[in-house]
Amino acid sequence: MRLLARNRQKIWVSILFLLPCVLIYSVLVIYPIIYSGYLSLTKWNGIGEKEFIGLINFTRLFANSDFLLSLKNTLMVTGISLLLQIPIGLVLAYMLFRTKFLFKTFRAIYFVPVVIAPTAIGTMFSILLNNEVGVFKSILEFIGLGALSRPWLSDSSVVLYVVILIQVWQYIGTYIIIFLTSLQSIDEQIFESALIDGANAVQTFFRIAIPQMRAILIVAVVFCFTGSMKSFDLPFIMTNGGPGYISSYLGNYMHRQVFQGSNFGLGSAVTIVILIISLVFSLIFNRLAREKD
Repeated sequence: MRLLARNRQKIWVSILFLLPCVLIYSVLVIYPIIYSGYLSLTKWNGIGEKEFIGLINFTRLFANSDFLLSLKNTLMVTGISLLLQIPIGLVLAYMLFRTKFLFKTFRAIYFVPVVIAPTAIGTMFSILLNNEVGVFKSILEFIGLGALSRPWLSDSSVVLYVVILIQVWQYIGTYIIIFLTSLQSIDEQIFESALIDGANAVQTFFRIAIPQMRAILIVAVVFCFTGSMKSFDLPFIMTNGGPGYISSYLGNYMHRQVFQGSNFGLGSAVTIVILIISLVFSLIFNRLAREKD
């Protein structure tokens, strides 16, 4: 009886400790998701009565060329982020881990762009890429490539790629720090054994480091995908998603619908699309990763 009473007491103590976290998570995450799901099924301008219209908002979205363009742009920035941020972050982290030269200095340099507000980054590059007074134009002219200069943030053929590359550059430091921390957690004796066996740096990277970092790599891929899907800041600051919707992401499209068009139902439908895509990718990717284990 005493043992049973102690177990019950432990259960209640655990519940009491978990309850604040559950309440905060429910209020800040679960409730907004549920409410957004409800709003996505309504027609509402944010002031009057909500009119239930079912899935009409979703059918309107996928019949809208601007939404489809924003969706394509979002998937593009997500794909490019996965192809650049993860591999480059992994290689730079390994190089930094191996050399130890000016370790703290380079670690800080890599991470500085991450801690700078996207507003400041966007404003800075808007000035640097200005086709009239921008430094980038002056550099191209100085090295004899002035003919390549163009209005980088208003030319529809390049503006999206410019915004994407700036975003990749800003957040690549996040993955360098994540991978560097993972490398430092690996037992040093494993690397020493590989060195004794004659493994070079490249062999150690592919046969020792990457297999040991598998779990962190999975988390980083999911983190990169979901983070890219909800991108908003840089296009909003630098181009406002323009010209038109050329450089718009789903977040920018949602912002226009809600805060410029007062269409909260349609905007909420966009957030549900982002949530579903992110959730489906995370579930499929994690399942595939577990099957390979």
